[in-house]
Amino acid sequence: MIAAHRGRVAILVVLTWVVGAAAVACTGGAAPSSANGPVPDDVAAHLSVEVAQGREQYAKREIRLEVTNDSDETMTLLSGALRTAQFGPSRPAKEGRTLVLRPGATRAVYVGLGEARCADPETADGGAAAAAAPSATITLALGEGDDLGPATDIPVDEVSDPVGHLARNHALDCSAAAVAAGADLTVDPDVPVETRDGELTALVTLRIEPVDGGPEVVLDRIAGTTLMSNADPGGDASGWVGRDLAGQGSGEVVLAVVPARCDVHAVAEDKRGTFLPVSARVDGVRQEPVYVPMPDTARSDFYSFVADYCDWPE
Repeated sequence: MIAAHRGRVAILVVLTWVVGAAAVACTGGAAPSSANGPVPDDVAAHLSVEVAQGREQYAKREIRLEVTNDSDETMTLLSGALRTAQFGPSRPAKEGRTLVLRPGATRAVYVGLGEARCADPETADGGAAAAAAPSATITLALGEGDDLGPATDIPVDEVSDPVGHLARNHALDCSAAAVAAGADLTVDPDVPVETRDGELTALVTLRIEPVDGGPEVVLDRIAGTTLMSNADPGGDASGWVGRDLAGQGSGEVVLAVVPARCDVHAVAEDKRGTFLPVSARVDGVRQEPVYVPMPDTARSDFYSFVADYCDWPE
């Protein structure tokens, strides 16, 4: 009896396996496919794209492509790419984000700007190529969650940039390239602190190393920032000019600095307060400001100085 029982069990197991295998063979072993197909042209025609950029993205040279869905379909935003005469190919940023784009909604995909094209006068000085509207490719899928259709690349022929973020970034990038051709600007890794006229003062050192065979670079001004002001009572609180920059001839400018503000959140939320905005002339031609970052060690020193100066509780 026991042997007969085992035989029935074995037969049942074999039959179960055969039926299961047959079911897999019929379905190809895949989950049921989505009812959604590619994004159709009449839906794609109801998409618009606008360039945006926040303070936290300046240093990374990233922008947002804000996609507005004026169709009646729910879609998922997967990625995007920017094309413009002012920059080389964009790069993906914050990859792996998938955002549901419902009817009437606007969601953003992040991209990094490509290398600025500065040599061509048509793109360097506001010529026809620079004035041409940028375009984009936005990758979307119909539906959301587990019910997505296939990824569909949607070309958007005209991307709006009402605030002029691309032109501003282009001008800054090309100024930085022009200055870098003639001088290497760096901030020292340490920020010593001393007492001057009874006031704690941080000393931030900018070094200027000429590039052999490059154009002449002359500093005209280093502006203050959201965190840094000129400590000289007789100077310009909004920045350093004239005698403050006299050391550039020897390759070293020491800035006497006091905090521009003492509220804790100014440091906690800082994005650009430790970048030195340097205005210079290259072979006599004025450039847009070049933003020279502090090394991490200098930034840490400066934040500690602000805490001591402002007498924050430990």
